[in-house]
Amino acid sequence: MASAILLMVALPAWSEDQSLPPDVLVRQVVTDVLAAIASTPTGDREARDKALAIAKQKILPHIDFERMTRLAVGRAWRSADARQRQELVAQFSTLITRTYSAAIDAYDGHQTQVDSLTLSPGANDVIVRSRFRKAGAPPVEVNYAMWKSAQGWMVYDITVESVSLVITYRSQFAEETGRDGVDGLIRSLTEKNRALPR
Repeated sequence: MASAILLMVALPAWSEDQSLPPDVLVRQVVTDVLAAIASTPTGDREARDKALAIAKQKILPHIDFERMTRLAVGRAWRSADARQRQELVAQFSTLITRTYSAAIDAYDGHQTQVDSLTLSPGANDVIVRSRFRKAGAPPVEVNYAMWKSAQGWMVYDITVESVSLVITYRSQFAEETGRDGVDGLIRSLTEKNRALPR
């Protein structure tokens, strides 16, 4: 899960052309980033950190963190006020970015296959299916949930081997909000972010 989520939070820009279909965007980005990782020496941490920082600046605008946070927080989102919602989005997006950016080395030696997608007229919510392959290991299925916004197609969930990022966090967040409320969840996310490398 960690290495696949990196594709959402730490890759080069999907495309300057917002009209590209979602499967073409994913195929283009995944191919480019795997090539970039392969060309960066594993032991050169400084070079990889710089490449990752630039990549995050380009990809983050293409991730719908508000929608992702709303789905992950679930029922408690409806009771949160505007300030709490803003803070939840800020802390959750920070958690995702910091947690999974560290997984960049996990992509070394991987190849990917992205399935072609036939869009029906007016479709604005799709699943882009793909598989990651590495010699000597079984393929890993990675699916991207995307919706078409005014800014183009955006990712709002990722599923790895049938495990959804959003649903995984939803179960954790439900327990925390049930015990400590929305403000308790915000405090918990803030503390986790403080403990993670920037």
